[in-house]
Amino acid sequence: MASNRHVKDQLFEQVARLTKAVASPKRLELIELLAQAPKTVEMLASDAQISIALASAHLKALKTANLVASDNEGKHRRYRLMNTQVSQLWVLLHQLAAQQFPELAQQLSASVSVKSNIPDTATLIQQSTAQQIQLIDVRPENEYQQAHLPAAQSIPIEQLANRLSELDKSKPVVAYCRGPFCLYARDAVTLLTQQGFNASQWTDGIAEYRATIY
Repeated sequence: MASNRHVKDQLFEQVARLTKAVASPKRLELIELLAQAPKTVEMLASDAQISIALASAHLKALKTANLVASDNEGKHRRYRLMNTQVSQLWVLLHQLAAQQFPELAQQLSASVSVKSNIPDTATLIQQSTAQQIQLIDVRPENEYQQAHLPAAQSIPIEQLANRLSELDKSKPVVAYCRGPFCLYARDAVTLLTQQGFNASQWTDGIAEYRATIY
């Protein structure tokens, strides 16, 4: 019996290595960022608004738990998620947290300016493909190039004000970014509404979309 207990303890300890590795708000944010596209430590530090040294330390912890990997590209090292399951883990965690903690659900709801009334992703893609709506991806261009929702047009948030002429005011505009914790789409909808567009926000991103198809 004692031997069996030792084996069970070892098994649970191995799983706990994952939970220990992600038990940090900034590490979760780094996973969310890497779910969009591979990035250098400098890019991650800038996006997460932390020092390069701190970003490196968090990445080391994630790498030790086999959640991220890195590839050398000249003088730079580019980090990526180890596999799609890591991205799915992030989606599962934030969705579960929103269900378990009403205050988080309220905060997420409050962070949306105008939520789209389209019922699901399949309908969103269908309407976008049929050109019934204009679906815009307001993430950085490199993230769009890595992966994006079908039929979405790339207009990074920092370029949106200067590219309004590319959009048709007679059709609804739906903006999305990195997911429910990203505020780029909210800012895009605010700007578009001020300029007379019928705009709304799609709160899911590419990680949430992939979680539904894998």
